[in-house]
Amino acid sequence: MDKTDQRILAVLERDARMSFAALGREIGLSRTAIQDRVTKLETDGVITGYFTDYSLGQPGLISALLFIKIAIRPCNQALDWLASLKGVQEVQSLSGDIDAIARCLVPTPRDLTDLNDKVGVSNMITSSISSIVLETRK
Repeated sequence: MDKTDQRILAVLERDARMSFAALGREIGLSRTAIQDRVTKLETDGVITGYFTDYSLGQPGLISALLFIKIAIRPCNQALDWLASLKGVQEVQSLSGDIDAIARCLVPTPRDLTDLNDKVGVSNMITSSISSIVLETRK
């Protein structure tokens, strides 16, 4: 990955919906050259998807983080199970005292309670603490 690829990634991080033509104008390459580079970044696993964080500014949705200690080793089974739960958007495996963080998005406090309960009674989980996200800045 060279400096041009890094510039492409920086622009896409700011606006992932930008067309190849507009991206090319900003970077100084043709649409075809940009498309080839983006395709290579996707193939190489540098770009793994395009998504929006629809929790930002979306009234009625509760964004929360679950800080989780996992009881089993290796952790893969528990991480996969956590990622499959309704309302879980992403699970990150960590080193240190906390084994994982689950980023969650649910419509109601009751849904967050249900998710907490499901995680809390699993024999794969030692403990879980949830925190509601009050504000996100980018």
